[in-house]
Amino acid sequence: MNIFKKCLCFFPAVALTVLFSVNTESADYFSWVPATCDDSQHQPAGAPCPHSFHSKLQILHSSDNESSFQDPNTLEKKILNYATLEDGLRKLARRECIPSIHITAGDHTIPGPFYQCASEVSWLGAPGLGDIALYNAMGLDANGMGNHEFDGGINDFARMLDRAHYPFIAVNLDFSAVELEDGTPQIRIGRDGMACSLSRGKVVKSCWLNVGGEKVGLIGRAPADFFNVIKDPTNTLPGLDFVGGRDPVTNQPLVSAVGQVLEQVDLLEGKGVKRIILIDHAQDFTGDPLSASTLRGIDVIVAAGSTGFMAKAEADGPFNLLREGDVPGADYPTVRTDSVGNQVLVVNSDQQYRYIGNLIVEFDREGRIVSVDDRSGPVATTAEAVDALGDLLGRPIRTPARVEKIFSALEETPTIQDAFAVIGTTTSPLNGNRADVRSRETNLGRLAADSTLWFTREQFPLTGVDVALKNGGGIRDSILGPSIIRLTVEAALAFDNKLAVLELTGDQMVAMMENAVSRVPSLDGRFPQIAGMFLEYDASRPGIEGQASLTTPSRIKTLIITHHDGTTDTLVNNFALQGDPARTFILATNDFLSTGGDGYASIAAATKIETTAIGEQEILEVYIKERLGGAVDLPEPLASPRVVRLN
Repeated sequence: MNIFKKCLCFFPAVALTVLFSVNTESADYFSWVPATCDDSQHQPAGAPCPHSFHSKLQILHSSDNESSFQDPNTLEKKILNYATLEDGLRKLARRECIPSIHITAGDHTIPGPFYQCASEVSWLGAPGLGDIALYNAMGLDANGMGNHEFDGGINDFARMLDRAHYPFIAVNLDFSAVELEDGTPQIRIGRDGMACSLSRGKVVKSCWLNVGGEKVGLIGRAPADFFNVIKDPTNTLPGLDFVGGRDPVTNQPLVSAVGQVLEQVDLLEGKGVKRIILIDHAQDFTGDPLSASTLRGIDVIVAAGSTGFMAKAEADGPFNLLREGDVPGADYPTVRTDSVGNQVLVVNSDQQYRYIGNLIVEFDREGRIVSVDDRSGPVATTAEAVDALGDLLGRPIRTPARVEKIFSALEETPTIQDAFAVIGTTTSPLNGNRADVRSRETNLGRLAADSTLWFTREQFPLTGVDVALKNGGGIRDSILGPSIIRLTVEAALAFDNKLAVLELTGDQMVAMMENAVSRVPSLDGRFPQIAGMFLEYDASRPGIEGQASLTTPSRIKTLIITHHDGTTDTLVNNFALQGDPARTFILATNDFLSTGGDGYASIAAATKIETTAIGEQEILEVYIKERLGGAVDLPEPLASPRVVRLN
């Protein structure tokens, strides 16, 4: 580890000045004095540094935090440790005259309990505004847009954007024709390539920060699968589109984001920006990859939306300190080369406030990367890491008071207090691990699918529901047990979709299940968790996705349906459709898939029969209490899986 220089650095008045003189408490978290364009808050603090040129830059980053402020199983308050470490890492950098920025790479929010409960706090007043207030309190500089910020619909997004003290950045989303409800704040579209301080509370394609006297450019990209992973985007996001439009069948962009990113690179470089960061919410699968080799002018790519994280092999105090049992999937940073031979650093961090990324990089005067500090890497948001960082600083570090106040207000709401009720027990941990539910059947996936099938059969007895399908991406967390509290169910099934019952023909069923396994081995959210079916598939064969019907299977070797009356029907055998493709089956699934989400075009084309009045969280709770008598007994891994990968 480098020996810390005990230098003190100059910190001019912060441009973002919070107004405490007003009477309403909400203004403490959502009001600011109009800023100038110099972004001077990124200067190091204290007396003047020995040199005017700051060659080093600290980039604090995270992504996919998804309103997951508190671990539903351990009850660890991750958001407080995250904010404490963010503040402490900045202070440590200032000792060495290293200016710092804090950025996130999308998926700020998911409409789970902590997102929703903000509406119960008078001075927040609407879903998602607790998240925004917390990011404001931590001095976030920018967010590169993902997809989950939009799960609550365009009006929720507009309200969150209006309260943000930072810009939301994406080159590929076109907000110019968005339609909003009366009374919803307008979505302000900023000028691209301007100072980020002039784009607070706006959407832009790029902006720059003045960091230690040097301009640092930021460019964002939302996922190419954006309109496939949001429920019913035509109705929930009216008027929103990709820049250049999207294919009406596949929902993929008609114009690659590569050229859009390079356009912003040229714009920033024309304004004297020599250090540029791309915030890319690519996800595990993308039809429009932004690989370093196709780009130029990008120095750092902060990647997001994918499974796994980067770290160094060994911890050094708080640096690269991992949570117990966590194993990185790649080096931090991973080094790539761009289209003109320059070095590009790629970094990411694990999700849900479990880590904060800490990249310290040195540039020469031309903006080229010279070196990466050995302390670069993720820092786990644990009490152990907080103590270790405090030891380096020579004093304990504490959670910023404003962050603590916001979180305490959310904790005290009826929604969160009610979430600690015990609803049952489990003999084994119920596995909702992201990599697992997107690649194989897990016991939590089976429990969720079984609850879907049971409840719809009970609710609609005359429809004769045969089978159930849950998408792995709809399962967001594990339930470790042995006690199951409501918060764990709410975290696991965070979207709380209602259920839909539909009638599908045999060829639609084949198309549905081909789509379900079409992207394996990518860890895609469409992967199936099922009830009433047995599936064998071969991922070495071509994947077929997004079809409304299909009579020639590709990956599916075997598909057997068990009807509601207990009889079985072999729909596919040895990669061939069996029997009349027009015969029908009754499916229960969530209303995200029923509108074509995750590429399930055949479900969107099916005949709609029924929709439940309650969401999947309450349905699972009722299933555990009434059908299972409060006791879940499912081993992990499952002894006889319903989904079998042959290769």
